[in-house]
Amino acid sequence: MNFAERVNLHTHTARCGHASGAVEEYCREAVNQGVAVLGFSDHAPFPDGRYPESRMDYSELPAYLDDIERMRSRFPELVLLAGAEVDYLQSVGRAFYEETYSAAKGFDYRILGPHFIEPQLDAALFPHERLRAYADATIRAMETGLFDYVAHPDMFMSGCPRWTPELRALAAEMAAASKALDIPFEINAYGLRKPWIDTPEGRRPQYPWRPFWEVMAEHGVRVVVGADAHRPQDVWGNAGDAVAFGAELGLVPENAAVAAAIRKRTGR
Repeated sequence: MNFAERVNLHTHTARCGHASGAVEEYCREAVNQGVAVLGFSDHAPFPDGRYPESRMDYSELPAYLDDIERMRSRFPELVLLAGAEVDYLQSVGRAFYEETYSAAKGFDYRILGPHFIEPQLDAALFPHERLRAYADATIRAMETGLFDYVAHPDMFMSGCPRWTPELRALAAEMAAASKALDIPFEINAYGLRKPWIDTPEGRRPQYPWRPFWEVMAEHGVRVVVGADAHRPQDVWGNAGDAVAFGAELGLVPENAAVAAAIRKRTGR
């Protein structure tokens, strides 16, 4: 990916409670690192305040959007987009996400970021049953048509010690959904920054997990690369490593194309 094509749509700020830095700091660092299009995607809050350890309070949404809007005039060399990384819960209802995180409210895009599913899983479930529940929930959320791409789609497999036929089957189902719905999957650079794990098959990152992405390559899934920045210095950071990871499998990131589609839709 050339310097001029640096597009990162996966960026968090201190508002999410587990990152550092304000919008202005990320913008300044983006200019320094040659990012052309920068999207902010803090975790989408719920009105009832659930999961407060990983997202801003619902009341902070206007200030979050205001921060981004103010930086548009301060950093004219950047295309700034306002997004959200969404945990889609069926009990909350499609209408909430469609209305709250809409263009009318100032949002340009939505990323599906599966972290939680409902109902809460029984601890007695076998690991494969839990993995099946996560994969099914991700596919159901994709089918809503609300999302521009899926962040770290393989993260739910991060604790698996080895690749199995059952995991391959789940990956294939997810790949088929991505193709049918034309929703890209993200190769996540944050996973490469996190501590690697030792497994019977050798040392590997928690995600991206190569066997998963081999299945994506076999199915011709569209991909993006996300820095998943939690510090200003990571606004592009090691995203080049994620690009190289994909290149080894013939997966070429479509960051610029996805951003162009968002800008066309929102008039940015």
